[in-house]
Amino acid sequence: MRYQIERVCRIHFAAPAREHHVQIRLAPWDDESQSLLQIQLSVAPDAGVAACRDGFGNLSHHFAVMGAHRELAFKMRAEVETLRSNPFDFPVIAQARERAWIDEALHQAPRLWDFVLHQGPLTPVLPEQICGHRVPILREDRPLLDQVQEASAWIQSVTPFDPEVELPVAALPGLFDAGRGCAADLAHLLIALMRQWSIPARFVSGYLDASYFDPDDEDPPGTQPREQRLHHWAEVLIPGGGWRGVDPAMGLLADATYMRVAVGRDAGDVQPLRQTCRSDGSVPELEETLAVTPIEPRPE
Repeated sequence: MRYQIERVCRIHFAAPAREHHVQIRLAPWDDESQSLLQIQLSVAPDAGVAACRDGFGNLSHHFAVMGAHRELAFKMRAEVETLRSNPFDFPVIAQARERAWIDEALHQAPRLWDFVLHQGPLTPVLPEQICGHRVPILREDRPLLDQVQEASAWIQSVTPFDPEVELPVAALPGLFDAGRGCAADLAHLLIALMRQWSIPARFVSGYLDASYFDPDDEDPPGTQPREQRLHHWAEVLIPGGGWRGVDPAMGLLADATYMRVAVGRDAGDVQPLRQTCRSDGSVPELEETLAVTPIEPRPE
């Protein structure tokens, strides 16, 4: 699949701001699962844009507007080709060899330990039970991918995805108390569980095919598509397959309709917008739009 992605952001200030420094992570990755074919970034007021890779390999852009201004706007337009049409297409590792495969990956790339050992409010150590729900444990007699998919389904059953929730509910166990969460909440819970199993897992932000925002069968007739927004899921290191996207919000493995933007230990590592400036101290207003448009017809 080939997509055009257009992201527009406008930042409004109540009083003139100056020395405004901005970092954004909006550009899709370019790797074996997707190709970044082109990208254009414009800023107003005009500012020079510098690109670099952060410690996780994410492409970030930096710019600064030093003079006084009440509004700063930037627009990103990118074209990406997604290549992972079948998320199950990878060499199968014998079940008895799966743990050894992961151990070897950790030995060859020690930085992967970041995605095993990192803990925090968003991905804490899980007790045996949370709010009456028994937390799944890893079994050595079953393939890892099967258990990861079952863990994703378990998360859906105890904390359903609510597309109306825009911001993360809270650190665990607040998510269980709320009984619902956004995609980031569910991804963090899956990551915490994988790390409990000593399996590398990382947090992902990215874009989805526009069809995911269409009304569901349960919605009343005439319901309009929901506003497109940045989505979040997890990636788990699967023996033989490497990093594979697992989306507990949608109950899916990430395929060619998913476009990865940034990865990290948790949401704190992948913030799409960071900024600092001199102003009167009032919180600026943020206005954002996202449009993901398929360039080629979707497969039947």
